[in-house]
Amino acid sequence: MERYCLIANPISGNGNGKVCLERAKALLDAKGVSYVARETTHPGHATVLAKEAVEQGFDVIVTVGGDGTLRETAMGVIHTDRVLGLLPCGTGNDYARPLGIPTDTEAAVDILLHGENRVVDAGEANGIVFFNIAGFGFDVDVLDYTEQFKPKCKNGSTAYRLGCLKAVLGLKLRKTTVTFPDGTTEQNVLMAAAGVGTHFGGGMNVLPESDMSDGLLDVCIAHDVTRARLLSLLPKFIKGRHVGLPVITYRKATEVTFDCDPVSRIEVDGERMDGTPVTFRVLPHALTVRAPKRN
Repeated sequence: MERYCLIANPISGNGNGKVCLERAKALLDAKGVSYVARETTHPGHATVLAKEAVEQGFDVIVTVGGDGTLRETAMGVIHTDRVLGLLPCGTGNDYARPLGIPTDTEAAVDILLHGENRVVDAGEANGIVFFNIAGFGFDVDVLDYTEQFKPKCKNGSTAYRLGCLKAVLGLKLRKTTVTFPDGTTEQNVLMAAAGVGTHFGGGMNVLPESDMSDGLLDVCIAHDVTRARLLSLLPKFIKGRHVGLPVITYRKATEVTFDCDPVSRIEVDGERMDGTPVTFRVLPHALTVRAPKRN
């Protein structure tokens, strides 16, 4: 019988993490499942708890919270033979979307107990590991503004969309040297994203063709975008309908390097940090996750 270690951030999703944890415990108790539950108390704590759970022999280490808690937990599970489980209950829950894991706790627990193990890729940005999407440019500006709107909004998607609109006012294109393994180009870049997931920012489908297990990064570059064009482009980004547009370069690669002027900070799974020049690389088959069974 599998042993589960639940690692919960009680303040995820404005306190929804605590509610989700208690509901999950009740469901697991009713089914007689062997588990322990541990709550985080400070940044980085989920990684410590996950590493301890691996050392203690738990089979499935379950992240209970949002994408930030997931990233910390996954850092403790990556490159091990243990399985990462997801009970998504944060504001964005972007990592769970391409995996098909719902925010409904009962349904997510059912997947946890009866799903299949899926080996997925991760990524690296200047040596910093990420599990979903990393990027630079306009999206970093958006994240800055999103933080301003979050206290006023009921969910992350609304705050993110308001952040997008405000960032339009400060539209900035960066002259960028883009280097793929097969060659180099120069582009006036608004934003670039590279990753193994599909969504970021609480529901923006920036990499709609991504396959989390294909051993490649999906790369999306928006370039030569005017302010007027950007306003019509944003809804397409949200719905994943931007691929094929003249201002979009979209391709798959094992790595890509960006060197731009002016320089830009980068975001790695939603965390902002010093950035360009930056090289994004894929880390193939880095993590095993519990996901719904495929037909």
